[in-house]
Amino acid sequence: MSLTTMIKNSIVNIFGYLKNSRNSKAIFYHDIHSSKLFTNMSTPLEMFEKHIKIIREMGFEIVPEITEEKNQIEISFDDGFVGIFENIDIINRLKIPITLFIIPSFLGEDNFLTKKQLVTMSKNPLINIQSHTFSHKDLSNLSVEILISELSNSKTILEDICEKEIVSLCYPMGMFSENVVSKSKEIGYKRQYSSLPGIYENEVFPEVKRRSLVQFLNVNQFKNILKGGDDFLNYWYTKKYFTK
Repeated sequence: MSLTTMIKNSIVNIFGYLKNSRNSKAIFYHDIHSSKLFTNMSTPLEMFEKHIKIIREMGFEIVPEITEEKNQIEISFDDGFVGIFENIDIINRLKIPITLFIIPSFLGEDNFLTKKQLVTMSKNPLINIQSHTFSHKDLSNLSVEILISELSNSKTILEDICEKEIVSLCYPMGMFSENVVSKSKEIGYKRQYSSLPGIYENEVFPEVKRRSLVQFLNVNQFKNILKGGDDFLNYWYTKKYFTK
């Protein structure tokens, strides 16, 4: 474990204990697995199930979309890896509403969902399909023409496949700028999700939500994230992911 990671974990644990917040939070993963991994960002099923148990034991409600300032957790998965399809039983058994942020150009590629699998997933009432752009480029570093193409093509393709309106976007690699926020709104993304941790209601910009990455957290770290321990890392994450 690097020194930076050790320092971040210490900050989360200390401030989670001190803050002990009940504020609603969005959290995210990339995939889940039992035996076969489709990405090194995947979370073991046992760990994921522990996370769900902790959320509910702490009195939070897992919801498709946060509507209350306190006591709600929203869960999403980025990229569209096939592990979530192969392990859908845990989502159904535990009745966990989730959002999948999908990259249309990756459909059918090795380790990613196929178009047919995505259609199946989109019909599950627990699963909300939304956009992760067309090809997962760093949006903060694109020309206006390519940025618009990345945003609009993804929306159009996913709406055609899933036969549902696509209104949410999460930024590839967490990278974004004021221009990205503005163009995304123009194209019709009513909610945008960053990788900046913090309270859900404390938006980065209007309708730009905060999310906490939790895919590798042990029990103690996870509890402290839910208590708001990573809210204090906002400055560090903003410098990493946001460009003006």
